[in-house]
Amino acid sequence: MEHFDTFFQTLRDTPLVFLLIGLGLLVVIVIGLSLAFRKPTPHLTAFSGSAGSVLVSRKALQDLIRQTCLVDDWVEAAKPIVKINGSRVDTRVELRLAAPDNLKPTCERLQTRITELLQKSLNFDEIGEIQIYVTSFGKSDLSETKPQTSDLTPTASEPEAPSEDTAPPPSDEDKR
Repeated sequence: MEHFDTFFQTLRDTPLVFLLIGLGLLVVIVIGLSLAFRKPTPHLTAFSGSAGSVLVSRKALQDLIRQTCLVDDWVEAAKPIVKINGSRVDTRVELRLAAPDNLKPTCERLQTRITELLQKSLNFDEIGEIQIYVTSFGKSDLSETKPQTSDLTPTASEPEAPSEDTAPPPSDEDKR
């Protein structure tokens, strides 16, 4: 009992302002340390069953999203960044598109595909914002661009006549 009496006596003798400041600083320090040492979640639980859980890593999610984006003909390069906040998946995808012609439909199509991938294939319910950042269009050097197949086929106005430069070499049967 004497301990409680001395504790309450100390509280009465200590100015309340100093006590509140000390308590506030303690709370700020505890919150700061907990935020500083908090590690990002490296995986999400896709589903759980009686036999156990299936976990999907952030890197696996990023690979799946990159592959999903590269399926689109307008996408030349994709760099997804996945952040896991609790059970919510936030996604940011940096893209290099072939041309600015179909910017809006391409980005909307990719957002839909990524959402479907996360919801249907991986069974994630909480999907955050899917941000698409277009960083560039086409290749920076014209010599790096691959020719379009339509550029290689002759049109009706151009007769198809092989020149000596483009004619195939004679086969063994032609030499006989």
